[in-house]
Amino acid sequence: MKDFFHSKGFKLLIAVVFIMFGLMLYTAGTGNSIVTNLLGFISSPMQKVSTVVTNNAAVAAQSVTRSNADLMAENDALKKQIEEQNQKLVKYYTYQQENAQLRKFLELKNENKDFKPVSAAVIGRDPNDVFYNFQIDKGTLAGIALNDPVITEGGVVGWISSVNASYSRVTTLLSADTKISAIDKVNRDSGVVSSNIKLSDSGLVKLGYLTAGTTVKAGDIIVTSGLGGLYPRDLPIGTVTKVGNEAYDVSLFAEVKPFVDVKTVRDVMVITSFEGQGQALTDSSSSTGSK
Repeated sequence: MKDFFHSKGFKLLIAVVFIMFGLMLYTAGTGNSIVTNLLGFISSPMQKVSTVVTNNAAVAAQSVTRSNADLMAENDALKKQIEEQNQKLVKYYTYQQENAQLRKFLELKNENKDFKPVSAAVIGRDPNDVFYNFQIDKGTLAGIALNDPVITEGGVVGWISSVNASYSRVTTLLSADTKISAIDKVNRDSGVVSSNIKLSDSGLVKLGYLTAGTTVKAGDIIVTSGLGGLYPRDLPIGTVTKVGNEAYDVSLFAEVKPFVDVKTVRDVMVITSFEGQGQALTDSSSSTGSK
């Protein structure tokens, strides 16, 4: 420490202090502060820089705050627009679907003046149902009744097996409970369309009770015969894939691939009224579900 007080650096520091002290005394007497001016000369640019930085930071902070608020408002507005567009899109597809159904109904009505169809949508399926029966969103309030035939523009789907005010259950043509009087459109051979678990699993039905001399062959189109009063005549059912012998009697049957895939159908038509409806309906057929 003693060496420091005797060093040149310490002596120079003492000299600078005395010089500054003398200048302060001199300027105090003359009213002109050289030191003040000198310090002002040095500090002024730094103050300007500091002021600019401070102001820019404030403007930037204000700008960021304003931008966030604008972005939030814009985001909310865009969300509302998206919701409105989604609602319009849903309505568009609903109207498109309804228009498509109406066109099908009009075509059906033009070809069958006596038909009174009601459109319906599939609203429920039981994944454990081996016959792929389902529920639709229309019931008695829409004029639907028990045993009404259910179709699409492609062909037969099934029949109404139970009905409530606002919904109904459809038993498909793949069900073992379904029996449909049918006819070969080509050669007019008649029989009964039915199914079982094995056929249902393959999406098939059969035209049974064919005679040994039948001329039904693969490629023939099978349609409803209209007998029994449960289905109108000439509704398409499917195409014959092969002809074989029944296991337990001498009659033949034709394996038929339905035109409508009841496993995936989404929209159907229920025929609530047609010419000849129920004319040949017997107590036994209504109790057993024969179609």
